[in-house]
Amino acid sequence: MKKILTATVLALAVSAASATGYVSMEIDSVKDTGNKATSTAQYFRAGTQALGLDISTQVRTAVYRNGGMLNSIEGYVGKGIGPVNVFGGLGYDNGFNGAKKGNYQYGLVGASAGVNLGPVYAFGGAKTRLNWDSSNPKQTVAFAGVSYPLTKTLSVDVDSSRSYQNIKEKALGVGLRVSF
Repeated sequence: MKKILTATVLALAVSAASATGYVSMEIDSVKDTGNKATSTAQYFRAGTQALGLDISTQVRTAVYRNGGMLNSIEGYVGKGIGPVNVFGGLGYDNGFNGAKKGNYQYGLVGASAGVNLGPVYAFGGAKTRLNWDSSNPKQTVAFAGVSYPLTKTLSVDVDSSRSYQNIKEKALGVGLRVSF
């Protein structure tokens, strides 16, 4: 299963990179609302549209201020239904510091929507993990933000998120997005 998931996520990443509609880099300040641990999370995202579907990938690396690191990669396929984009995907989490037997795979479902408000684009949504192994952490993330264009192809994004269930975090982030 792990090899199939890894191959699928890599195929999505290569597909997204080869026909990219956008790439973005973001840095978030994250605080665990349960144990109060703080971290800095770095995100790389890329996506495109193909065959009427939105295809994207996300790589996240979180470095904890008191030591330790987490990595994850997710691949998504979505479809706009009116103003809402409904998506599903697969993810792989390397576990805390890549601990042996600490890694796991998961499914994802979610929805997002956005609207132009003058020069900015406001967006929001939610996604949740679908774990096929009950011992893996559960997480639902709600997010909202705005994207402000600096040029025709470059924008700055500011957003916040909050996660619930086993992983309880709140984050504030800022990033740059390049559209092609």
